[in-house]
Amino acid sequence: MKIGIIAAMAEEALPIYQKLGNVKKVDTVAGVTVRAVMTGEDELFVATSGVGEIRAALAVQLLKDVYSVEAIVNFGFVGALANDLDVGSVVIADKVCHYQFDTSALDGVKAGQYDGKDDVWFVLDEGLVASLTASESALRRVSVASGDVFVAGAETKHSLREDFGAQICDMELAGIAIAAERNGLPLVSIKVVSDRADDSAPESFSSVVKKGLSRYEELLPAIIRTLNAAK
Repeated sequence: MKIGIIAAMAEEALPIYQKLGNVKKVDTVAGVTVRAVMTGEDELFVATSGVGEIRAALAVQLLKDVYSVEAIVNFGFVGALANDLDVGSVVIADKVCHYQFDTSALDGVKAGQYDGKDDVWFVLDEGLVASLTASESALRRVSVASGDVFVAGAETKHSLREDFGAQICDMELAGIAIAAERNGLPLVSIKVVSDRADDSAPESFSSVVKKGLSRYEELLPAIIRTLNAAK
């Protein structure tokens, strides 16, 4: 199976292909670095998209058009909105909203709701989410508020939690989900919490990266098996 893996930053992607080894080639296409990795009979295309919704959506389209991937996996670090999520927590997204999308001044529709949709949510593949949470019991399901802003303040986090009912926030998943949906690609998104919902002193980012990436490495074989089983 051909699987596209998208991470915004090099730090998020590096351990994946280092652990798997067998990098067949490295391309830079339209500013996106893509490493082709063989693992068993599967071919993984690990793309470093850059930060932000537009870059992430473009990376999905690139992986589909150039490498003919059949599914997308997203890894990334996120901010907690829920007070019971600690730094280093590993979660799986089951739905995402693009909270900055807002046509309310024109049509009175709620911020985040795209035309043609009944609510604000883009729902990730339920079968994949259910399978992974069944096999990985510690993997918590969350909803994501996604936008092109690095959210640091507790007041903004509170607003996103109250307005959208989301548990985490990031800067890429809405773009990835929209592009995956339009291309008919199943999507799995695993996130690591890098800062809490309040203004408490953060753990060093390098420490969080080390913790989170070790879990990515552990989860990747299960993700690949689940994607192959769902074909």
